[in-house]
Amino acid sequence: MGDYSPGSKKVDVEPSPVSSRLVERWTGLVLRLGVWGSALLIVLGLLTSWVLPPESSASTEIPSISTVLGEISSGSFGGATLMFAGLILLMLTPFLRVLIALTAFAAERDWKFAGISLVVFLLLVGELVFSLR
Repeated sequence: MGDYSPGSKKVDVEPSPVSSRLVERWTGLVLRLGVWGSALLIVLGLLTSWVLPPESSASTEIPSISTVLGEISSGSFGGATLMFAGLILLMLTPFLRVLIALTAFAAERDWKFAGISLVVFLLLVGELVFSLR
């Protein structure tokens, strides 16, 4: 752990068990909510597509993220919009997980892993920006 020779400082870099447990809880909660919320939206979208007439819920185009979010916020959406919203939520779950890790490492002043988490987060954001062009 540390160097105990005379005249040296002992540096304790291990996180406290309480903060580790809290980070694990938040991470688990985000992952569970992301997966279950996504599954719920996709199932609701499928059920809506089966119940509503085809002309009101079927679409041959893949909507953009802004279109999906706009339809959900306006309240006028069909089954396909719900299914795409579920997929968007599933894709955003890793972003939130990495953001939680980044925040936790920064709060613990573990700059090495905070830097690694920041690089991973920036790679995820760069991939998203590149794929949406």
